[in-house]
Amino acid sequence: MSSVINNSNANSALVNTINASESKMNPNVYSTKRIYPAAAVVYQDTDKSSGTIGNGNTITFDLMKYGIAQQFLFCWTKAPTNGTAAYDFLHVIDRIELLSSSKVIDTLTNMDLLAQFSDLDASQFDPIYNSGIAARATGTGADYVFCLPLVFGFCKDINTNLNLQFNEGMSIRVKFGPNSNLSASSQNTNAVKNAYLKTRYKVYNEADYSEILTQNYNEPELSILTTGFYDENVAVATVLANATNNGANGTSVELKNTDCVNNFYVCVRAQQGATATVLPPLDISRIKMTASGQVIFDLTGEELYYSRLCENGFSVMGTGDDNDGKKAGFVKKIQMGLWEYSGGGTQSNTVSLRELNNPVITVYFNVDSAPSSDTNYDVYVMEDAIKVISTVSSSGRVQTSLTN
Repeated sequence: MSSVINNSNANSALVNTINASESKMNPNVYSTKRIYPAAAVVYQDTDKSSGTIGNGNTITFDLMKYGIAQQFLFCWTKAPTNGTAAYDFLHVIDRIELLSSSKVIDTLTNMDLLAQFSDLDASQFDPIYNSGIAARATGTGADYVFCLPLVFGFCKDINTNLNLQFNEGMSIRVKFGPNSNLSASSQNTNAVKNAYLKTRYKVYNEADYSEILTQNYNEPELSILTTGFYDENVAVATVLANATNNGANGTSVELKNTDCVNNFYVCVRAQQGATATVLPPLDISRIKMTASGQVIFDLTGEELYYSRLCENGFSVMGTGDDNDGKKAGFVKKIQMGLWEYSGGGTQSNTVSLRELNNPVITVYFNVDSAPSSDTNYDVYVMEDAIKVISTVSSSGRVQTSLTN
């Protein structure tokens, strides 16, 4: 039976042409695939080394020089009294910074975290939603534990994971939100009670680690390509009392960044006051970018579903759409490159804002219902930009060397 097909293929010009190509390979030729050296993997708790928990306060975690850091989990506990609303982390966290010695080399704001979460498929988003985003009901007994991954640019590729065993002392600094009700008082018994960092380390044996040092640090500096977020200044849109479509008039955000941008993330939220109620993102109906007198893109309605293009020609939808109540999908992404696969891939493209004249992103959005009084909405544009980081071999200091 198979000979019929093989004989037909033998007479096909197309089959003969591609079989003659240098790209042809036989998947059934036995070979040993590339393997990584064996290593010990451990999760290590790190308690804060300085600072206090409270509104607007900061705490710092000194990272142990234990091995290569693959994952950071930021965890905090709250008393079950009064429960918590969904997306409570937007209250708790203002920003999280990664430092080498005392110099900040990467930052994740609460909106950067939201942008990252909106970009995940369901299998990646669900553990984050369940452990750190979903609402918790009022209860008694054990404290509620919240846990979110801190995915700095270094964590996105196994080749750029931080070698904390060699690098100069590094730390993670957490700044809490100004109106996050973190401090315990007679009015607030639902305060954050504890915060800690759990780090996954990969530790090689001495021979393999020596090879890493020889390969990476035999030059004065080691340069690696990674990414980091830049948040533009927040623009304010006012929706008038009893109006339902003021947001559709468009709100402009001037782009002040001059870096090379891989992806733009856009989000609209009602202004957050000193309240325990967390306000989720709103639906965005249109995003338009202009620069140097040209329209770079103008996507409306259903077109925005296709802004996350993969190399196979199809697109992936951001997780948490308006039907599941999770709202993360209301954060819209405009990517400049193509994903190699669903969820990520190799560096494929970037757009330098350095020489663009007056770049502006205009955002149009819908309100859920007409407000009873004039209401202000914050319009956010977060940019996932590319940068080159260098590590000085003589001191292990990590620093940003090039961004645009």
